[in-house]
Amino acid sequence: MIELRGAAARTMIQDEVRDRLQQLASQNEQVRLGLFRVGARDDDLQYERSILRSCEKLGILVDATAFSEDVAEQDLIDALSKAGQDPNTDGILLFRPLPKRLQTERILQAIPPQKDIDGALLENSRFVPCTPEACMYLLKAYDIPVKGKNCVVIGRSPVVGKPLANLLREAGANVTVCHTQTKDVPGTTQQAEILFVACGKPQMVDRTYLKEGQTVIDVGFHATEDGFCGDVNDADAEEMAAAYTPVPGGVGAVTLSVLLLHAVQAHERNRT
Repeated sequence: MIELRGAAARTMIQDEVRDRLQQLASQNEQVRLGLFRVGARDDDLQYERSILRSCEKLGILVDATAFSEDVAEQDLIDALSKAGQDPNTDGILLFRPLPKRLQTERILQAIPPQKDIDGALLENSRFVPCTPEACMYLLKAYDIPVKGKNCVVIGRSPVVGKPLANLLREAGANVTVCHTQTKDVPGTTQQAEILFVACGKPQMVDRTYLKEGQTVIDVGFHATEDGFCGDVNDADAEEMAAAYTPVPGGVGAVTLSVLLLHAVQAHERNRT
């Protein structure tokens, strides 16, 4: 069984980012990213620190703005609108989920589609959400083709499942999406050559969903008393799959690099 670790894809993307940043630097241009955080959730703070460290290493400028939990909705909208209108801000990331009292969809509309590097506006964004694209880069890093392959995606969320299915179809795969209304999910997933799991339930996918020799891409990430796990039972996947993404260290390790690539692409597009 081959472990599909995200480090290989991360390195590939970061090399591309560095090359493009060097080209921009030769033209006296720098990429600038606007980060917006409400409150101080542990996962938001951890992600923010990771972004800041990576941007510092790469030479990407960051304007980080933090609001208290009781921020007025209009104040948040005004701040996003100001960054959206600033020609020196190339990409915008708003950490989510927001406090329930805030109207997330209304607030997101303040982000221009061309600066929505996280794909938060979904089909209205100029960018695909980072996690589905990370899956594609991970397969590319290990030379696993999807063209002509039978691919099954468990989950149809607008953030992962749907855009992932679209990317696979664009790459020439035969795609089936399983969801809560699918009658025989295990029977369907056992037909997959490449199985993508984004159901959001810890270790739900066990050996009854798998077949020998599959490639299994686990998008899930959950904190438990015993540590972190994905949506797939790792012991069963390690026994049955030909290739499998570990959790942590798989898809999640690639997502931040995709976000930074989007920031560079946004700069390039906004300058043309």
